[in-house]
Amino acid sequence: MPLSSVSAEWVAEAGDAMGFDLSTADAERFARGVNDEIGGYAALDELAPADAAESIAVRDVRAPEEDEDPHNAYITAFVAGGDDDGPLSGVDVAVKDNIAVAGVPMTCGSRVFEGVVPRRNASIVDRLLSAGARLVGKTNMDELAYGPTSETSGFGPVTNPADDARVAGGSSSGSAAAVAEGSADLALGSDTGGSVRIPASFCGVVGFKPSWGAVPRDGFVDLAYTLDHVGPLAPDVETAALGFDVIGGYDARDPSSAAATEIPIGDCAAGLDDAPEVSDLSFGVPEELLSSHVSDEVRERFESAIATLESAGATVESVRLPTVEDAVYVWNAITNVEFAAALRRNGLPIERPGPFDTSRYDAASARQSAAGVGFGDVVRERALVGAALLDRYDGRHYTRARNVCATLKAEFEDALDGRDALVCPTMPVVAPEVGAWQPHSYDADDQDALNVPLAYNTRPMDLAGVPAVTVPDESDAGGDDADALPVGVQFVGGMHEDAHLLRVARAFERARDGDE
Repeated sequence: MPLSSVSAEWVAEAGDAMGFDLSTADAERFARGVNDEIGGYAALDELAPADAAESIAVRDVRAPEEDEDPHNAYITAFVAGGDDDGPLSGVDVAVKDNIAVAGVPMTCGSRVFEGVVPRRNASIVDRLLSAGARLVGKTNMDELAYGPTSETSGFGPVTNPADDARVAGGSSSGSAAAVAEGSADLALGSDTGGSVRIPASFCGVVGFKPSWGAVPRDGFVDLAYTLDHVGPLAPDVETAALGFDVIGGYDARDPSSAAATEIPIGDCAAGLDDAPEVSDLSFGVPEELLSSHVSDEVRERFESAIATLESAGATVESVRLPTVEDAVYVWNAITNVEFAAALRRNGLPIERPGPFDTSRYDAASARQSAAGVGFGDVVRERALVGAALLDRYDGRHYTRARNVCATLKAEFEDALDGRDALVCPTMPVVAPEVGAWQPHSYDADDQDALNVPLAYNTRPMDLAGVPAVTVPDESDAGGDDADALPVGVQFVGGMHEDAHLLRVARAFERARDGDE
């Protein structure tokens, strides 16, 4: 079909947005040139091959019934795979709803994208199916992955299996709740500022954020391309490592996954048999991640975990990560700018070479363009912040923030020098009650509202790209106190040292459970 022409007025406005300052004559001249050229682009609709739907059998696609989904962990239930032998044979896997499964709606936690149905799988979904996994549903999440509690989801908050009155954490909220409640043996989440580790800590499960680029993101909807990681959530380190072995590794459709060639993916789960003795391990505790923002309850539980390590013979000493104190501004500048830029281009993945699921992008773009006020307040405000940084300040804060990432990465390298891992509380507090968290850290009108930087201890690892894993401090998420809420202990490793980090986490599990 022919493309509609552009007016001189549109050219002038578009030029202004790019700093061209076009005269009326210039705008009229460029409008003629633009219209002459874009008319030929209609041929691309005929040249491009039609999308072919994946041939996998997706069964029983439906909204879950309330009685089978007590914590609102799922947006869509379905069944796929589970028929082949492989390392995940007999394993039920849930997938966060920003990862494409052919024939299953993908909302990214937003009502705006209801009805968008991918026609082909994300690469990591293909890998799950090839490994014999049985997929059981798409999990609930904060809208477009913006939020640490699940409360920005267009489909309602996910409640915590440890306490229905509390949040599950976000943005991979449904994935953590599904594992914690036992409806999935393994789940996939995404982590831009802690979105795997936050809900894993709140719900009392293991959450692993690999090194940046270790898991390909073809078929994944980005929040911030240079910070996004996909990782597994599981009841224990062994299952998380098994999931990582399956989904990790290079994929030509995601150039960032070239980093995976530096990691011995495929051997991580088997390598847990060689997990070191705790007495052979050395740890650094970053002072900045155990400061006044950490609650007394979490501090006490964390110190007990450290005592467990020390009593087993580990060496533990204090280290410094000075730039962590400014990480919130670095993370916000990068995430908001990248998100705003992606939203402006209707989410088109220009960083990746394709091929693309064009039907999905067409449907998503049409819905976004017609969304109006359909997005929630957090998404709209974050996008506006990013647009302001781009348009009013020429993006200079973004470039400076990217440079600070290199400083932060060097600080992690220094802190890890001669040590097996860094260790700190994953979250500064236990899971808040539903409605207690305030998304605006600068809004002090409600003095009784929870106003805690929930991602303070998780964002720095995304900025540096280093791997991090959260493990419950007690095997029963509370030790002798049956009413205690889960608390996660976070271990951080060197870039591309994912396999070693998982062995360290497994060693902690053994010491925690008295198996050392």
